[in-house]
Amino acid sequence: MITLVKQLPHLDYLNAEAVKINCLYDSYKNDDSVMFWVQDQTGAYISMTDGNMIIFSIKPNFEELSEFVAVLNPACVFSDLETLKKIGKTPPENINVIYRKANIEGETPSDTLSSKQLYDLLDVKGLSLPEYPYFAVDYCKRLNDGKAHYFALEQKCAAISFTSGNYAIINGLAAKEKGCGSIALKGILQKNYGKDFLVCCRDSVLEFYQKNGFEKLYNAGYWVKTNECK
Repeated sequence: MITLVKQLPHLDYLNAEAVKINCLYDSYKNDDSVMFWVQDQTGAYISMTDGNMIIFSIKPNFEELSEFVAVLNPACVFSDLETLKKIGKTPPENINVIYRKANIEGETPSDTLSSKQLYDLLDVKGLSLPEYPYFAVDYCKRLNDGKAHYFALEQKCAAISFTSGNYAIINGLAAKEKGCGSIALKGILQKNYGKDFLVCCRDSVLEFYQKNGFEKLYNAGYWVKTNECK
């Protein structure tokens, strides 16, 4: 049975879906517009906000899960590739979930930018950003809650990460100049020193991350009904 819950345990898994749900819960657990469900205690954990669903599967009942997703009719579903295929939501492309320990000491100097300046840096081909007003409200809330970090060099590069417990996940990284991507990645890793650091990336940038010490964990994907996936 899939049950709507108000309290969600911390999902202590090296898994992008789990970390994304943890991060969402940390900042929005008291917001009734953001919903969380649990299937049979440990079958699956599900979140949804603004039509965007995340599914973290452990030992799910796929038939029930498929029916549940069909009823809620989300605009976007993010999950591991096996779960997506078994609920009939095959994504248009595979996403690589990759990992490394954020063990780079020190602090690379970062510019102080507004949310709009960060948004403009991240608004590049290959990154799916929400409309700016949504981005600004969400980003500022997480930053004020101490659940987000950013590294930026004005007009050159930027990276944003969300954190929960001992985990962190990149929510966007972009560079306007050659070589600045590695600088942004180093800077955001330093800001998350000691954490288990995850990235969800397309095949086109997988080699970049692998050259910077990341290893692949598994394939995931975004099934998108419209172009409004955030």
